[in-house]
Amino acid sequence: MVKLTAPVTPSWISANERAFANRQAGRTVTLIAAGVYQCPSSKADGTVYTQRILNVGQLQATCDCPHGQHGTAGHCWHSAALAAEVRRVSRLRPSAEEAARKMARFAGR
Repeated sequence: MVKLTAPVTPSWISANERAFANRQAGRTVTLIAAGVYQCPSSKADGTVYTQRILNVGQLQATCDCPHGQHGTAGHCWHSAALAAEVRRVSRLRPSAEEAARKMARFAGR
């Protein structure tokens, strides 16, 4: 489990709303290496930015977009890369059926 320790401020909420709107518009982040994502510009002009996840547990990342260059890294809409990283490093819980199937081998012992 990943523990998130960063405060959820109004700027974080705004960044996540922009990330949601961009995802709905078909603009999504792409994993290019562990903890490194390419993020398309919300202007849909073909520009691609790079976000590097520094510490997923503390929601720390850098982004080379104009917003990220002005000391507000992680608050651009590319914070969607942080969400993608959380999904990547988190373990999925098996379904109840899958867990029961795995445990069935111990039933006769």
